[in-house]
Amino acid sequence: MKYMYKSEIELAEKPSMEWNKNTPKEILQYTLGGLLYMPATNVKIVDDILNKKYPYLKSFVLCLEDSIGDSMIKEAEQCVGIVLKRLFEAMQMGDFTVNELPLIFIRVRECGQMTRLYEQFHEYFNVVTGFILPKFDRTNATKYVEEFKAILDKVNFNLYVLPIIESKNAMFKQLRMENLIAINNIIKSISKNVLGIRVGGADFSSIFGLRRDMDHTIWDLKVVADCLADIINMFGRNYIVSGPAWEYFGNDDTGKWAKGLKRELQMDYMNGMIGKTAIHPTQLPIIQESLMVPYENYRDAMNILGMQQDIIGVQKGYGNGKMNEVKTHTNWAKKIICLANIYGVKKE
Repeated sequence: MKYMYKSEIELAEKPSMEWNKNTPKEILQYTLGGLLYMPATNVKIVDDILNKKYPYLKSFVLCLEDSIGDSMIKEAEQCVGIVLKRLFEAMQMGDFTVNELPLIFIRVRECGQMTRLYEQFHEYFNVVTGFILPKFDRTNATKYVEEFKAILDKVNFNLYVLPIIESKNAMFKQLRMENLIAINNIIKSISKNVLGIRVGGADFSSIFGLRRDMDHTIWDLKVVADCLADIINMFGRNYIVSGPAWEYFGNDDTGKWAKGLKRELQMDYMNGMIGKTAIHPTQLPIIQESLMVPYENYRDAMNILGMQQDIIGVQKGYGNGKMNEVKTHTNWAKKIICLANIYGVKKE
């Protein structure tokens, strides 16, 4: 996989790097720009991948939870098997390589489903990047983690989880910190296999009967923003925390929906979130472009990481409009370089 852009978007000389599901976690965790959700029954995604219908599709989720009716569970699980088998066989036939394979995640709906899927389709599972664990909180976290550990013991390739924090136990302030602390402690035993933390903006909003429109961001809903800030505070030091889905899309990326998405992406990034859940392919290029690094930031980050801490403490930033401090800005600079390597650097 490699992030590419429209011809009118000019990159600096530094191009984006190539990566795949076997890339080390330290890099891979930053690659989930727009993670596209789709119902697990969407078996035609295989043809779309082989025909490269969506050039911006780098990672996607086969969802067995909210997008699937209760009476469709068994059928949807079989559809997952069909998708995995076809992709596995296509790779075996040499139709495409692991570098062309999007990152594939399976969103389960309950404990036990990971095991059931692995037992049925384990021979094709090396095309899978990981599982997404919904409504993840102290009531089910231990069961999910133990189930995932049992599967890890059986595979000889990288496999990850992405817990989604979206339940009332996280939203209600009187329960929140106890719940977040419990989750943080429980996932420590598999921290190397936690590719990131995701959040459910619509789920949090729904608890209070709220819904943002195209003129406002999730950060304008103060009660939700308060919860997101606590999640970032708890997990942002050790994991990548990604932004919630934007509920609007369209065919014209200059429309009102796109302007709203861009505003929310700016707020996500400013508050420490990287990447975003996507619900439609038209959202992908906007999310991806938002993660390109401005040339000024790239130059500042390179300068900060090149400063000798025992000799230089501060230095004028690129363009002389700000001050770079090596002790204060090193963590920021490291993140900027990771993003630059993956998404590229915009021309000045």
